Amino acid sequence: MARPKISNEERRTVRFSFRMNDEEVRQLASLCEISNLPAANVVRSCVFKNRLPQAKVPKLDLQTYVELKRIGNNINQIAKHYNSKFNVSDERLKALDSLSDKLDYIIKCLLDDR
Repeated sequence: MARPKISNEERRTVRFSFRMNDEEVRQLASLCEISNLPAANVVRSCVFKNRLPQAKVPKLDLQTYVELKRIGNNINQIAKHYNSKFNVSDERLKALDSLSDKLDYIIKCLLDDR
């Protein structure tokens, strides 16, 4: 199976070079490693989209992340059930809110720790 043809408008034919110091090279290499993208794509994303590329999720963290999202869905379903059918004490609602906040914090820590 052959590679799909690229139109002339999409083909990258112009080469642009610039100089960086050692620290900038290390920073770019770190961004490439975090995002799992080549340097050219990282630079394009920063320049043209005005944002850093998204970081890759390691497999172990991905499994943990998926499981935590499932737990979060369960908490949301319990909260919806309580809110729709029963009068629930404020203590239980606060406990659910606390669990949800802790889960959000854990997910944030997992995503930021790369």
